Order: sequence, then C-alpha cells, then structure tokens
Amino acid sequence: MRRNIIITGFMGAGKSVVAKQLAQKLKMKFVDTDKVIEENQGMSIADIFTRYGEDYFRQQENKLVKELSQQENLVIATGGGTLLSSDNAEMLSQKGEIICLYADPTVIYNRVKRKNDRPLLRGENVLDNINKLLKERKKIYDNIKLKVDTSDLNIEEVVDRIIELLKGKGLNR
Repeated sequence: MRRNIIITGFMGAGKSVVAKQLAQKLKMKFVDTDKVIEENQGMSIADIFTRYGEDYFRQQENKLVKELSQQENLVIATGGGTLLSSDNAEMLSQKGEIICLYADPTVIYNRVKRKNDRPLLRGENVLDNINKLLKERKKIYDNIKLKVDTSDLNIEEVVDRIIELLKGKGLNR
C-alpha cells in the first residue's frame, strides 16, 4: 500500500504543476480533480460555475473526492476550495498526506492575472479578491500541518521540499 499525497492550497500556488511532477518523480499516478470534473461534465470549471453555480460544482467535487479517497498510490491536485468541505478533508486525510502550497498574494496575482478561467477572481480588483478569499480560507489552510511556500521556488524545488517533508514524517517514498 502506498498512501496518497494530496496537494492543496490556493489557486496559483502551483498545485497542478507540482503534483504532476511529484507523481512522475515518485512513480505514482497523477490526478487533477478540476480536470477530472471538467472531463466528466464536458465543460470548463468556469462554465460549470456560470451554468450551475458553485454549490453544484462543490457537489461534483465531493463525489470525486469520495471515489479518489478509496484508491491508493495517487498524487492528487485538488481545486483551491476542495478542503472548504470538512468531509473532503477528512476523507482525503484517511488515506493520504495533505500538503498545502501557498504563496504571497502578490505572487498569486502575478501568476493568475492573465488567465480568465478563474470564476472566483472575475472582476476589477483581482488582488483584493485574492486577499479576501485567502482571509476566508486561512483557518482551513492553517490546519494543514505540512506546508510549502512556493513564492520564490521553482517547481523542482517545491517537489524536493515535499519529498523532504514526507521523509521527515517517516513516509519514505
């Protein structure tokens, strides 16, 4: 049995790119929950939010988390709000280690400002929206014991830090 590794954190922190490279390095299967939901629904996350609303999206996310939490040997990149549901956090932590990636709000802004596919960041004051959402999610992210600040690191450095954190917990991979 090989425990899952769950990469979570705010949008723009690097979850998907880091999780994909981590999975390759550890010879595990990579799963991006947002991509799976998009494939299952046949539309983008932004379109799901527009057409059905955030509650519907969160229901789809919860169903997927239930499925994934029954599997092993996965590196899972979650959506930024996946752990807003305590059910999701509990299910994922039962078969895996959750690692939170974070970055300075200005770094996040610079990473996401050119993309128009972030439904929760639409509008004029994107940096203000980032700060507001970070404040709302602070308690959830603070509860995650394993964290990596990605602000000044490249992907490979983040992957190496995650591997070191896992080794430090006695999870030799």
